[in-house]
Amino acid sequence: MVVADSHHLVRHGLAEVLTSAGAMVTQAQDAESALREVAERRAQVLVVSLDLPGSERGHVVAIARDRWPALAVVALSDEASHEAMLRALDLGASAYLPKTARPERFVSTAVRAAAAPGAFVADDVLAPRRQARGGPRLTPRESEVLALAAEGLTVEGISARLYVSEATTRSHLSGIYRKLGVTSRSQAVLVAERLGMLRA
Repeated sequence: MVVADSHHLVRHGLAEVLTSAGAMVTQAQDAESALREVAERRAQVLVVSLDLPGSERGHVVAIARDRWPALAVVALSDEASHEAMLRALDLGASAYLPKTARPERFVSTAVRAAAAPGAFVADDVLAPRRQARGGPRLTPRESEVLALAAEGLTVEGISARLYVSEATTRSHLSGIYRKLGVTSRSQAVLVAERLGMLRA
């Protein structure tokens, strides 16, 4: 496991927490050394700050996932932020955590990310929304649109399935994005899954 952060105390503290849980940890202080350590150690998990030097807007996350698709990447930010979570999601992170999270959260999140690097874990940001009666309230039609989007249907496909115009479908999607605080269908589906809003 590689822990990458420019601040020595943060980096050392995270490494200590993960080592005490039984992980073998190496440290990096910038994007270049983080990627080098992942390659040399054949790491399975990269815990990395979104503001790591040498990584504009956290793009080291996207680079790492592109080079090593099976690598679990846990993105960190200074404080719990929905915007930072969405940035981590867009970059391809396996999980997102604020640096203010409790030590046991770092351990459990790293373990979950390693088990399913293609999933997305962000409980520290999503939990408050989940507790609010299962997430934001969608209209019945918005729920239908969201479910079809989760099936992978395009705007055209959703419109055909529901016998509505594409403009109407786009309007419903805009309402969904606004309520979930996201900007794309992929984000909406992932956030809805984490909030338990999609029924099997």
